[in-house]
Amino acid sequence: MSEHLTSEELELWAQGLLPATRTMHLTDCSLCHDEAQRERHLFLALGQLPQFAPSAGFADRVMRQVRLPTRSGGFAP
Repeated sequence: MSEHLTSEELELWAQGLLPATRTMHLTDCSLCHDEAQRERHLFLALGQLPQFAPSAGFADRVMRQVRLPTRSGGFAP
């Protein structure tokens, strides 16, 4: 029996990029198969979450709050 799949290999499998020799391990190893299915369900669930984006002007508002140190040790507006 070959070594169990690593988390990196499971990620490659989820992307369809795992080499065939390692993919065959999933058919023989119920532990790796179950872990791969959990990973797949997790990624599917994460893909269903709403995507958020900052509101217009967010970066400008943040940058207005940034204070840069001056040579004298004070802060410039």
